[in-house]
Amino acid sequence: MIEKKNRKYSFTKYLLAAILLAFSLRIGKSVIYILFPEYGGTLTAIGIVGMLAIGPLFWFYIYALLIKKKMNYWHLTPMLMLILVLPWLAHNGTQNIKHQIISFIYKTSLVHMLVYFIMGIGVFYQNDLPSTKKQNKKVKWVIIFVSAMFLIWIGFVVQAFLGNKTIYIFVTFSEVLILFAIALVAMTSYHLIIRSPNNSLENELWLENLAKKAVMVLKRDRLYVNSNLSISVLANTIGTNSHTLSLALNNYENQSFPKLLNQLRIEYSLILLKDFKNRNLSIEAIAFESGFNSLSVFYRNFKNYKGITPAEYRKIHEQR
Repeated sequence: MIEKKNRKYSFTKYLLAAILLAFSLRIGKSVIYILFPEYGGTLTAIGIVGMLAIGPLFWFYIYALLIKKKMNYWHLTPMLMLILVLPWLAHNGTQNIKHQIISFIYKTSLVHMLVYFIMGIGVFYQNDLPSTKKQNKKVKWVIIFVSAMFLIWIGFVVQAFLGNKTIYIFVTFSEVLILFAIALVAMTSYHLIIRSPNNSLENELWLENLAKKAVMVLKRDRLYVNSNLSISVLANTIGTNSHTLSLALNNYENQSFPKLLNQLRIEYSLILLKDFKNRNLSIEAIAFESGFNSLSVFYRNFKNYKGITPAEYRKIHEQR
């Protein structure tokens, strides 16, 4: 079930790619303008196309990443209208009129971007997001992403209202660095930038129940005493796969499968060590009886769990 939904929700990566492409179009315009200022009018028009796409795509991405898929292509209408108007604008009107029109549209597009940024931020306050460890990481990524987008937007505003070429070049360079940083995070932390079904409340509950079921089966059937028990064996037993089970245990038991297994084995060894009937059993025998296949591993885990050795623990209870 989760694997199918992962494919379904992988569209968020395409939204992020579209955002980065739109920003590249706008920032690329600035880079080319620095080199070829004589093409300023045409380049500005192309940059505005990218800016009018950024806002809606940004909002789509934030909403889809944290809540659910929500795509209304009417939000891209201003961008499409500008694409249709550009050829007409290129062949009509004086150069001065063209400049005034493009300047007006450019400044309007800045407001357009800001409105959608605010709408994206509003997602945090208008919806109750599941407070899981995985979800919190995505929220932190969104905060970083929103901050980076806002910094770039400020750069666009500075470039629109300040005519100093040195500042223009510095701002452009800063925008390129921010865009590169976002792309780098996207490539190295893929799990953060895409939506998975684990972000929906339904599947959060499903994973939580799966973790509870795994622990219950381990304890009820004492599967942990099997030294050859693996996560794939347990996953097959409860009807899932090892990847999903590992995800559930890490998120809802706050520990990995090996740590959970060692904990249950140590807890069982405590029972055996306290039982007077097992006084003739050696420490090694109790270790193997508890599911450990290595005495050194047993000693290390026992000491970490109780702070004393198995022999010391046994002696304390023999004196009672």
